[in-house]
Amino acid sequence: MEIVVASGKGGTGKTFVSSNLTYFLRSLGAKVVAVDADAEAPDLLLALGGASENVYSREVYRSRKAVIDHGRCVSCMKCFETCRFNAIELSNGKPVVVEEYCEGCGACSIVCPSNAISFVVKRTGLISCDVSKYGIKVVTADLEVGGRNTGELVYMAKEEAHRIADSEGAKYIVVDAAAGIGCPVISSLAGADILIVVVEPSPQSLKGARRLLEVAESFRTRNLLILNKYDLNPNFSEKVASTLGIEVLGKIPYDYTIVKAYASMTPFLAYSSGGRALKPLVESFRTLYEGVLK
Repeated sequence: MEIVVASGKGGTGKTFVSSNLTYFLRSLGAKVVAVDADAEAPDLLLALGGASENVYSREVYRSRKAVIDHGRCVSCMKCFETCRFNAIELSNGKPVVVEEYCEGCGACSIVCPSNAISFVVKRTGLISCDVSKYGIKVVTADLEVGGRNTGELVYMAKEEAHRIADSEGAKYIVVDAAAGIGCPVISSLAGADILIVVVEPSPQSLKGARRLLEVAESFRTRNLLILNKYDLNPNFSEKVASTLGIEVLGKIPYDYTIVKAYASMTPFLAYSSGGRALKPLVESFRTLYEGVLK
């Protein structure tokens, strides 16, 4: 069963929920594989205590980049006019490719009358599998700095997680998605069974959650809600629940102990034996496990 933890905006507590959910399932004796699908800023492994063992790391070369042969180029500027990613600039009257923006879509080569444009394959990023301090296998998608193709990298990371789960008999895969509704989030949702939307009591977070749920409609996931830091604005929290209209797993209060747990690279459930957020968080996960996952 694949569980995706996502949010419409950053900073809502998405990685906090996904790391502690993974730890909770593990503490019940369930076999679980975690996936860090936030390829531009992966930190799930850190939230789970860091790596105690690197199982493997594999470089991924899948990003196509356009190359212009200026010996053939006639400076007609059709490639410049056609590119919708602003990946071609003019320099001294000649078109020049900006690799950081190039998606490798091929439109420029199609319109080029002199066949001056070809493509090279560049490094997309890294997919690694590590065993965390708590014995949990974490597959991480790590995008090349300034790179593109996050969606494909996330999809490949999820494939690796499913392969590991199949070989080891793991029942659950927990995916920590990127914030927003971009390509990596869409790849995270593809094939998922459950979507847990993490929302904080702010208008921006509510707006982002509504957009995320609109995207999720195409994937037919079962959608659940966790209200994080709800007590910072209790009245608005009630508005969130009624506006989104999905099942609420739980309401987690703000707790500074969570910050301390993060700073020590420890899941909150392993760090704290008390604290305001401990009981509500465990109850939320128990509701999920007994009502949905069993």
